[in-house]
Amino acid sequence: MTKFLPFLLLISLTIGCAGYKFQEVKTDLETGKPEDAYNYLKKNASKKPDIPHQFELGLTAHYANLFPESSKAFEQAEMIAEDRFTKSVSKEALSLVTTDKLRPYAGTRYERLLSHYFHALNYIYLNKLDGALVECRRATNLIQYFKGEEKEYNFFGTGFLAHFCGMVFEAAGEWNNALISYRQAEEYYKNAAALTGVPVPNDVGHSLVRMARKLNFTDEFERYRNQYGEPSPRPENYGELILFFETGYVPRKREESLTFPILKTDKFGEDDDKDSIEFARTLRTREGLVVEEIKLEYLLHVAMPVIRSNRPHFAGIQVSVGEDMAQGVLIEDVETMAIETLKAERTVILIRTLARALGKYLIFRKAKKENKVLGAVVNLAGVLTESADTRSWQTLPNQIFLVRMPLPAGTHTLKLSFLNANERVSGSEPVPDVKISSNQITFLNYRTYK
Repeated sequence: MTKFLPFLLLISLTIGCAGYKFQEVKTDLETGKPEDAYNYLKKNASKKPDIPHQFELGLTAHYANLFPESSKAFEQAEMIAEDRFTKSVSKEALSLVTTDKLRPYAGTRYERLLSHYFHALNYIYLNKLDGALVECRRATNLIQYFKGEEKEYNFFGTGFLAHFCGMVFEAAGEWNNALISYRQAEEYYKNAAALTGVPVPNDVGHSLVRMARKLNFTDEFERYRNQYGEPSPRPENYGELILFFETGYVPRKREESLTFPILKTDKFGEDDDKDSIEFARTLRTREGLVVEEIKLEYLLHVAMPVIRSNRPHFAGIQVSVGEDMAQGVLIEDVETMAIETLKAERTVILIRTLARALGKYLIFRKAKKENKVLGAVVNLAGVLTESADTRSWQTLPNQIFLVRMPLPAGTHTLKLSFLNANERVSGSEPVPDVKISSNQITFLNYRTYK
């Protein structure tokens, strides 16, 4: 029995791992108390900074206008993610014995990119535009790294980030860098559109026309104008509002239970991990298969993460200032990126999960041969620890819309009208004291949870 103690010890360490309750965070955010959500997350932090907790901490602090605290959390999250992006061999091996939750979580690529968006906004709200420019350059470098690291890169989140960075460079008067970012946005939106359903926004095309004109790039100006049309002229002594409307929540990863029959005729090596992985590939084709009991050796139960669509009630926005009105355009669909990312990873996750479950099954079989009671204990322990890795950045919005509108210099009250799926106004909120300066850009992001 002593040879099974290490396995049982690992099991005991796995059971009972607890963290923060997302419902507590959600309630605070939805009742207009983001600082309470931030404090709750701080109180329930692990001893060592981890992700996705740091992402959650950074975003709740951002919504609470605690911008330095938010930036600190995002900095820590990026350091952890960068360090973990290459797999940890020791944790990888351990996860085959117990659970995927012991694998180091580095965040998805789109999560990491979105953290730079919020991080840059922190600097903008602190009137530190240089800091926002640094974040944009870091995001650009990260995209280049992702492009080089993965041959079949899906470009999720890249179009939005390049588009956003173009606006930041434009606000800083860096026309050439703005043009480069808008070019990249055009390319990246196109690359991801087949999966995300988000086409190149008209604003990208019009921005290319404006930047090419400012830089006197005649050939490019003519090409972009022929392709995208002439943007509306900017009146004298006007500034510009750029508003990002963030709606709902990205759907959470949940757990689903799957069964795979092991047949009495199946053969696979007990001490050969490669053989177990090969058998896992075979077993994958039997998902949900029903076989006669006389042929069944063992019914393997595994837990897999799943994401189901959870669209918010608000699915668009109109912004009015006096007689002027502008409608938001979808520029980022976080839900679709989350679903498609998990879909692309499912086969690898399933094979790894099956290989781990087969390892537990072999331990159970050996224990059962030694002692039936011990076998039952080992089997129960294996079942209790079979759980899916459902870690993700849960406070992210479901979708992000963009509104760009010229406004006269001065202080304005915005009327935000929220649209439902039928494009009818389903709610509204005033946003007072929005300052617009002549020939300058004012950034604003606004979040709803409904």
